Amino acid sequence: MVAPAEGNAAEPIAARPVLRAVPAQGAVESPGEYERGFADGLLQAEARFRREYAERAAAQAGRIDTLLASMQGQLWHLYERVERDAFRFALAVAGKIIKKEVAAGDGTAVRQVQEALRRVVGVDAVKLRVHPGDEQVIRDHRPAILAGAEAVREFIVEADESVEAGSCIVECASGNVDARWTTQLRQVESALFGRVSGIVGEPE
Repeated sequence: MVAPAEGNAAEPIAARPVLRAVPAQGAVESPGEYERGFADGLLQAEARFRREYAERAAAQAGRIDTLLASMQGQLWHLYERVERDAFRFALAVAGKIIKKEVAAGDGTAVRQVQEALRRVVGVDAVKLRVHPGDEQVIRDHRPAILAGAEAVREFIVEADESVEAGSCIVECASGNVDARWTTQLRQVESALFGRVSGIVGEPE
């Protein structure tokens, strides 16, 4: 057995403590805190998404409402235009039909005179202005015309180029009755549209 050298006696080795790095306070979250933070983040993100979505949806709805209102207005104007055009077309057709009836000689002038005389009150004698082509027809139907009149008992006939065929103008002390069919159609047009466009046409 070898004796230890003098002055080199073995010294006991002191145990060195093992140092562990201790994280600073609050640097590391516990699992529970992490989960709560994650959940809070999700809630905030969802709330923000819902808010932005609602804002965008409201803006889009506003644009759609504006577009629909504009379309509705345009459709209404189109409907009014089509309706006006349809009425004007009907008036034009009515004018052409009357002209054909007058040309066919089916007694239009006689019926027009009878209707005009029914509107006369307070007088028993009048003057009838008619188209030259209708003058003799009215004279020939005098008895039938007077039979249908309520107040008028006598009339004289005067030819007038300004009165279209199939029409008449009644002149009397109480006022005149314009029974020209073009005048009546113009009155209808004026009542419908507030003005006369001339679509009925001038008498031929």
